[in-house]
Amino acid sequence: MGREQLLADVFVDLAAACCGDSFDVGGYLERFALRCVQLLDVSAAGVLCAPPGEKLRPAAASEADPAFTGLLATSPLEGPVRESYRTDAPIGPVDLLHATDRWPRFAKTALAAGYRFAGAVPLTWRGRPDGSLLLLRTTDPLPERDVRLGQALAHVVASALCHQESLTSYRRVNDQLRTALRSRVTIEQAKGFLAHHMGVSLQEAFEAMRGHARSHSRLLRDVARDVLERGLIPEP
Repeated sequence: MGREQLLADVFVDLAAACCGDSFDVGGYLERFALRCVQLLDVSAAGVLCAPPGEKLRPAAASEADPAFTGLLATSPLEGPVRESYRTDAPIGPVDLLHATDRWPRFAKTALAAGYRFAGAVPLTWRGRPDGSLLLLRTTDPLPERDVRLGQALAHVVASALCHQESLTSYRRVNDQLRTALRSRVTIEQAKGFLAHHMGVSLQEAFEAMRGHARSHSRLLRDVARDVLERGLIPEP
């Protein structure tokens, strides 16, 4: 398979994987990291995310090696990921042999794990930083064109995460609206039942239900449901 075809397949895969009702953020980010290794020919890739109001932390990795896991744990504290996230710009690739003053802990940990070059690109969508993608190589720095390609992939992923967040928020609000509408229908039906049964106005029936709900520390919709389903007749 040629690289152009592989590139197209990766973009389609990442776009399609975020669709559907069973979206798994962890699985999606892991797929993203593995695809980066495949497409960019890097030795390892890791994704670190920072949900709104929270700190940067590891979210997915292309390797299960403990040394790489330890490197990801160091990345929120110093290194290309932290700089990329804070500046919202690509960092590197950097020769880690010459970065011991810049990132003493990160460079030492990465070199000990066998990595020589490191870089990172931000996961940003519409000006909101969501995290960074760490790219590592054991030999030779990542070409500039591949850094740009990695940034394009990161934009796709950040867009997918933003879309899912909006979709989840929409569904939550939509569910709340449905619940509110169902409650209103139940209350209106109970008002009509009580007004007819008690020989009072709709407003008086409503006041009776509301007074019962307050005196018994219950929700009005629950009292209305008891009126319809159990024949509850509140005191006027």
